[in-house]
Amino acid sequence: MDLNAYLPYFKSMIDRKIGWTISNPEDGIVRVGYPLYDKPMLEFTRRFRASAEYDPHYRKTLRAARIKPHINEKTVAQVLESNDVRLIGAMVSLIVDWEEVEEGTWAQALQSGEMYNLTKRLAELTKSQPVNKE
Repeated sequence: MDLNAYLPYFKSMIDRKIGWTISNPEDGIVRVGYPLYDKPMLEFTRRFRASAEYDPHYRKTLRAARIKPHINEKTVAQVLESNDVRLIGAMVSLIVDWEEVEEGTWAQALQSGEMYNLTKRLAELTKSQPVNKE
């Protein structure tokens, strides 16, 4: 997968507002729906899941490195300090999959720059350390 192809998009999404669907049913209670992701993000997640960089066992990989599988600033910073391509791939995999559990995960990762920083680091490392699926 050409991770570098998505870096300009991820960089452009830092601090950018992402729209959400909103419903206002007859009872007058406004309900927030789900984020409206654009084509590049949807394409990235689809391609990433099919790539060698995707780790379906991301929880196990992160825990083996004594990193709790959470998406927060501290965890992302800890992963970014690593030179382990599998660890960074596991963190991106967690973000990609976690949207199904908690809507808005991708939006937060895009807006905070986490997606950009992790993908950039993963692209740098995969040049010198290609990912081997085990």
